[in-house]
Amino acid sequence: MNMPDSNNDKFVLKLVPCARCGNPFMIKSDQLKSGELICDNCVKLEQRKKQLTSSVIESQKEIKTSIKEYEDKLKLEDSQEQKIIFYEKIKKKSEILTKSIVLLKKIEKTNDEKYIEEYKQLFEKLKKESS
Repeated sequence: MNMPDSNNDKFVLKLVPCARCGNPFMIKSDQLKSGELICDNCVKLEQRKKQLTSSVIESQKEIKTSIKEYEDKLKLEDSQEQKIIFYEKIKKKSEILTKSIVLLKKIEKTNDEKYIEEYKQLFEKLKKESS
């Protein structure tokens, strides 16, 4: 029975710093060749950021559609009182849209899990406001 001489069959772990957060984590020795070394926490954080970002973008589309609808109603409306109501609704939706843009920028810049949770709560609040 011949034993392989190659080290490729061995399961060797190595402690390396994460390229994003700097925290040490264990990798297999052959993972060093695969490029940027990112820990599971940073990978999960990126996934959560992408999910939250896509949710915010989807809501922005809904808000923009809502603003367009109010603008269309405004054009057709003769009553000054109704026009004021539509202007106020457009103003409120525009403010929410602006807040969502700021939120997207914050999400993009953050590398901390606790902020993602805070941003998610802020996003839920914005969604309620826009309803």
